[in-house]
Amino acid sequence: MFSSNRLLDLIKERRSVRFFNGEKVAREDVLSIIEAGIWAPTGCNNQELRFLILDKQEELEEILEFKPFFRGVSAVVLIFYDMSLPMSYKMYVKNRAERHLPYVDVGLALENMILYAKSRNIDSCIFNLSEYHFKIHRKEKSFVKRMVNLVKLKLGFHKSIEENLIFFLRTSLKIPEHFKILCGVAFGYAKNYPDVKTESHGDKKLMREAVDNYIINTERSVQ
Repeated sequence: MFSSNRLLDLIKERRSVRFFNGEKVAREDVLSIIEAGIWAPTGCNNQELRFLILDKQEELEEILEFKPFFRGVSAVVLIFYDMSLPMSYKMYVKNRAERHLPYVDVGLALENMILYAKSRNIDSCIFNLSEYHFKIHRKEKSFVKRMVNLVKLKLGFHKSIEENLIFFLRTSLKIPEHFKILCGVAFGYAKNYPDVKTESHGDKKLMREAVDNYIINTERSVQ
């Protein structure tokens, strides 16, 4: 039986890996990881999350245009929410107070996925897809071209801009419009596993402080 102490140890041991060794994760294991994700709770039980597995080399090369430091990754799973579901429209369009729910749902699914993966000794890294790395590795466009692209973005014509994530999703991957991108997660085996005791990321040490440092204290001192 999997003990609660072992689960807490697993949570503490798991790190985000950005450098992989090229070893392949079996497709069956990737499917098991996604299965762990679909069992996470979703708002109003909408079950709106959808998963795209990219594990062919040519597919991974395209993803590396956006995240070049994932060299050696075995598989990338992109996660979307399905706007074709009746409940999706009711909650995410008509009800402004519930528009954030897909982001809560994907967070719950991701935690299931990365912890289950770690229990199978498979490393992972959750990532936000953006054009930042894509753009800085491509030649700068002319001023006129940049202005035209800016106008297209403002008008919502993302699919017509080759340097844009939506162009990649809709044109290269043929993702239908009703699937809206949330994020991605990379899976593979670490080339270098981060040392929680010595390393930092984003100007903060990986090591956490004692739990009391994260608790909001609402007690007011008595005068």
